[in-house]
Amino acid sequence: MSQGVKTDNYEKDYYQWTIDQAQALRERNLEKLDWENIIDEIESLGRSDYSAVSSLLMRQIEHRLKIDYTPLEECYKKWQVEIKAFKIGIKRKISPSMKPKLEKDLEEIYQDAVSLVALEYGINLPEKCPYPLEDLLP
Repeated sequence: MSQGVKTDNYEKDYYQWTIDQAQALRERNLEKLDWENIIDEIESLGRSDYSAVSSLLMRQIEHRLKIDYTPLEECYKKWQVEIKAFKIGIKRKISPSMKPKLEKDLEEIYQDAVSLVALEYGINLPEKCPYPLEDLLP
């Protein structure tokens, strides 16, 4: 199978491409492997999982800020339930190797959460994240 045919399959029939590539891997048939697209797909899987975890982390911070900085006590229980749901989602997606990147990205993730809460409630929030990463992760 030529590289052009492998790439065409990837672009025109992704599902069939995944079947073909899985079969080639099972057979250890290096000639049939579409290396460039396999590499891209594996990297994409990692980015997707990291993006999901950072998004859940941002949502958790957003709801913690609402509990800690808005006077809407009638909403606190709902927000606490949502925080728990976000932590469960993180637990299902997180890998140990993500933690250093999350630590590095925490302030940016926090600023995204701040922008949403400030826009929704018109309140001032701390400039720096008041929540240690250890408290946010399951």
